Amino acid sequence: MAGLLYAEVAFPIPLNRTFHYRLSEDHRDIPIGSRVLAPFGPKKNLVGYVVGRSAEKPSFPTKAILRSLDTQPFIDEALLELARWVSDRYLCSLGEALACVAPPALEAPKRQRAGERESESTRSKESPAPSLPRSLTLTAEQKRALDPLLAAADAKAFHPFLIRGITDSGKTELYLRTMDRVLSQGRQALFLLPEIALTPPFFDQLKERYGEEKVGLWHSGLSGGERYRTWTAVRDGTLQVLLGARSAVFAPFPRLGLIVLDEEHEATYKQEDRPRYHTREVALKRAELSAAVLIMGSATPSLESYWKAKQGVYTLLELTSRVEERTLPPVELIDRRPKSLEPGAPSQSRSPRGAGYAVFSEPLKLAIEQRLARREQILLFVNRRGFTPFLRCSACGWVSRCSRCSMTLTLHLGLGGASPYMQCHACSQREPVPIQCPACRRMRLRQFGVGTQKVEEELKRLFPFVKAARLDRDMASQRRQYEKIYRAFAGGELDALIGTQMIAKGFDFPKVTLVGVVEADVSLHLPDFRSAERTFDLLTQVAGRTGRGQVKGKVLVQTHHPDHYALQAAQMHDYVGFYERELGDRERLGYPPFCRLINIVLRTSKEDVVQSAADDLFGRLEKLESGAQLLGPSPAPYSRLRNQFRYQILIKGTDETLAPHLQFLRRFRPAKAYMSVDVDPVDLL
Repeated sequence: MAGLLYAEVAFPIPLNRTFHYRLSEDHRDIPIGSRVLAPFGPKKNLVGYVVGRSAEKPSFPTKAILRSLDTQPFIDEALLELARWVSDRYLCSLGEALACVAPPALEAPKRQRAGERESESTRSKESPAPSLPRSLTLTAEQKRALDPLLAAADAKAFHPFLIRGITDSGKTELYLRTMDRVLSQGRQALFLLPEIALTPPFFDQLKERYGEEKVGLWHSGLSGGERYRTWTAVRDGTLQVLLGARSAVFAPFPRLGLIVLDEEHEATYKQEDRPRYHTREVALKRAELSAAVLIMGSATPSLESYWKAKQGVYTLLELTSRVEERTLPPVELIDRRPKSLEPGAPSQSRSPRGAGYAVFSEPLKLAIEQRLARREQILLFVNRRGFTPFLRCSACGWVSRCSRCSMTLTLHLGLGGASPYMQCHACSQREPVPIQCPACRRMRLRQFGVGTQKVEEELKRLFPFVKAARLDRDMASQRRQYEKIYRAFAGGELDALIGTQMIAKGFDFPKVTLVGVVEADVSLHLPDFRSAERTFDLLTQVAGRTGRGQVKGKVLVQTHHPDHYALQAAQMHDYVGFYERELGDRERLGYPPFCRLINIVLRTSKEDVVQSAADDLFGRLEKLESGAQLLGPSPAPYSRLRNQFRYQILIKGTDETLAPHLQFLRRFRPAKAYMSVDVDPVDLL
């Protein structure tokens, strides 16, 4: 009888170690990369991943594997290596990283659920969305950019590209023609998007181009059965093209030749929960392991990516002109700062964003009226959902705040005739709308600020016959609602679309001739070094949604800070000017791309306990004397969330100086507080 064999198993739990089990005679052929059911602790059985095998007996007692779940490797060697890289870079366990690769179901569904059949049948009856614009003849700029992309595809080697192309410059056509070349070689392609709401037009285009049976869709809005079937088809090579959100970067391609990362600057490519990976960095590693071409594209690349391209880390390709000789739309900044008032002027004019504050300035109101009269379409952008961000008592100054978080409560109108409510956008807690001030009992509550619901209500009040819809997280959270709204607007059934940042990028609506930015300053002064960049990106992206058809477009931006350099650069469509100004500030202050960051947040229900834990951790980190810069400890910008007090420590350094801190944090656990570590964060709030 042959000697015993032992399996090294990783479980999807936040323990930074693997576990060893005996393999019985029935399980001796379990391959690396397969799943097993194994006892864990005194009473639990867990599904884990076999990551190693050995004939050497461990020095400690071992239990036996209970059951093998796969007859062939569930995770191939390349994906296992990718998972090890994710574990090392983002300080998660190997099992947690492997869980990103796993499909949402352990076994293929025996039959399709009735709800899935109905939804698929319903989708088949919907009118198809219009195709993405396709130039039959490439511009000279497109031809120059396409040549190195095709050469890289032919070389069948890892090559990262960054395309900085202004809106409507034909980036998508370059993606597709490179994809054509890769597919002709018998390889597969992955197309990544930052928002689920962007998938309908791209999915229609890909199906039309390559055939419905060869194109798959992957995002969290699909059912488990739908995702399992897609995962299996990708692994079997049946699907040649996969369109998806960030988790699609882990799909099990056996012959991956191309990864497209569209709108590469988007913060939504960063995973908020463990493992806190950035899709862009994982895509780079995935392309390297697969000897694939990576194309990152954006009208407003992240400063880090553009800087790396300028340094030669990526190959930079630039498109500075729109296709078909269309011009970028003019952008007008409308100054909303309160003017000095003459005696007798209306008192409500003194409150810039209170109850008497007009949602639309006169220039924007007139522009809307003109477009509606000409039967042209309008996009209205405000990066706040709900009706109004908070209530305030004009008598005593009380402000509506969440009892569990250091956040204001947002007023929401109930959908479908339901009652209004106050909601915290951090913990989702809801409360009734107060009639009188809870502090002074006076009837002096006033609404402050503007959200998407208020913009929609005001638009319909001013223009009663307007056909308008709203697209924000509240609407998109309803299954397939975002797709219905998109198709209605794209098909000309709606006059106006009101939305948050999910309408600011990617969409191509040729009939849109006016973009109105109702409130441009929402993200401008957040306590984050990227706030100016986010504001510039949003304004530039949303401005690019107009003027893409036969009629020229126009952009009106309402702001209280018209002199800010981010808004001035957005007005001129001047990415390079903004980049140079912002890069100088980053270098002077020592922020990315001139360093890397580690953001550590400690939290617990008692403020004195979390403060003590933060002080203790800071002292331990100081003793490492690595040369990295430590900032803190201090209360986080959102100092209390979900009844948890939060303290923050920020580490700034290079790969070399951060290494000791990463090694320490991988094994350190504070005794009385929960600790989260975000490597290369995109949000410091």
